[in-house]
Amino acid sequence: MKLFSRYFQILIPVLLFFLLGMPRTLHAVDPTLGQATITAGKQPIENEPVFADLPETGFAHEAVYLIEKSASETKAIPAQIEIRKDKTNRLWWILPGKTAAGVTRVFEIKAGTNKIENPVSIKDTGKVYQFFIGTHPVLNYNYQHIPAPDSLDPLYGRSAHIHPIWTPRGKIVSDEFPPDHAHQSGQFLAYTKAKFEGRETNFWEIKSKKGRVRFHKLISQQEGPVFAELKVEQEHVDLTGSEEKAALMETWTIRVWNQPEPQPEFWLYDISSEARCASDSPLILPQYHYGGMAIRGGRGWTKETCRFLTSNGKTRENGNHDRSRWCDMSGRKENEDALSGFTILSHPANFRFPEPVRIHPSMPYMVFTPSVLGDWKIEPGTPNISRYRCLVHDGAALQRTEQIWRNYASPPQATLQLITESN
Repeated sequence: MKLFSRYFQILIPVLLFFLLGMPRTLHAVDPTLGQATITAGKQPIENEPVFADLPETGFAHEAVYLIEKSASETKAIPAQIEIRKDKTNRLWWILPGKTAAGVTRVFEIKAGTNKIENPVSIKDTGKVYQFFIGTHPVLNYNYQHIPAPDSLDPLYGRSAHIHPIWTPRGKIVSDEFPPDHAHQSGQFLAYTKAKFEGRETNFWEIKSKKGRVRFHKLISQQEGPVFAELKVEQEHVDLTGSEEKAALMETWTIRVWNQPEPQPEFWLYDISSEARCASDSPLILPQYHYGGMAIRGGRGWTKETCRFLTSNGKTRENGNHDRSRWCDMSGRKENEDALSGFTILSHPANFRFPEPVRIHPSMPYMVFTPSVLGDWKIEPGTPNISRYRCLVHDGAALQRTEQIWRNYASPPQATLQLITESN
C-alpha cells in the first residue's frame, strides 16, 4: 500500500505537468520565427534600445519576444514591433546588461506574448498624457491649457510642454511657472526673435502678447513592453496681426523606452520635432542668443546648487553657446544633499549640428539654439526636423553619456534570419 501511495505521489505531478502545460519559462508552445544577431560597434551597449528591420512581407506576427541563445536561462526578453508608414517596420528591444564593444549576441525570435511586469503605458487624465514604466511615472505631456498660478499674470498659462519629469527615484527635475521667468515651463520648444509676414513676433516670452505655442490635436499613441509613443500636433501662433494666425504647425513625437533593471540608472526618452509652415508664409529666424528646444530645471535649484556639463567638458562658467553633442544640467534644493538631473543629446542630423547650447549664467535652464550661428528660416514645403534623446537620472551626470550619445547617433543594427516554409 505504501508503495502504491508513493507511486501516485510521483505520477500525479507528472500528469498535472502535461495537463496544465509546461512552465511558461520554457516557452515550449511558442514557435521560433527566426533569430536576430547584433554586434556592438566601437562603443559598449548597456540597456539601450536596438532594432532590426523587418521584411515588408512574410512577417505577420503582432506579438513576439526574444530568448538569448547563449544564455543559461530561458528568460523572455520583451520585444515590440514598430509599424512605420514607409512599411520599413522594425523590431525593437532593450539589449539587456552590458555588451562590450565588438561582441556579438544572438537571440531567438518567438511568436507569442509574455507577461511583462513593467510595460510602458500612457494614461490620459483629461489634462495630461502621463507616461509610466510599470507603476513609476516618467513624464507628463500637458495638452490642456494650464492656468498660471494666482500670483502670476494669467497670460502665462500654457499647454504643449512636458512637466513634471521624474527620475527613477521619483525626484522632479523640471519646473513649471518659475517665479523669476514664468514662461519657462518644463521642456518646451519655442523661438524668441522671429519675423512672420513682415511683423516681429515672439513665441517664447508669452507675456509679450506677440505669440505663443499651444496644443492642437492628438495624432496617435501606442503602448507596449519596450516603448510607449505619443504623437501630437502643436501650433506656433502669431498674435501680431489683425487676428491670430498659425505660423508653424509642429509635430512632436515622444517615445519613452523601458529599462530592464530593477533599479535603473536613468529613464530614457526620445523627442522629435517636425516644424512646418502653416501657410505659404515662411518664418524668418534672425540671429539671436536663445530659442529652440529648452528645459527649465527643478524648483529650488540655484546658481550655487545647479551645475552644467557639455560634451566638450565645459561648465556654466565657460560653456555658454558651446557647440555640444550633449549637455547635462544637474541640481538640488538647498536642503538636499543628492543631485538629480537631465541630459539632452542632440542628433547629428539636426540643423547646424553640433548646435550651440545656451547655458544661463544664473538660472537653471538650457536650450539648444541654432539661431546663435546666424539668420535662418523655415520655408513652406521644407520642415525643420530636430531630434533629441533625453536621460533623466539620479545623481550627477552619467559617466557614460558620450557612449550613449554615440549609440544614439550611429545605432548598431541587428540582422534577421527568419524561418520560412521552404526551410
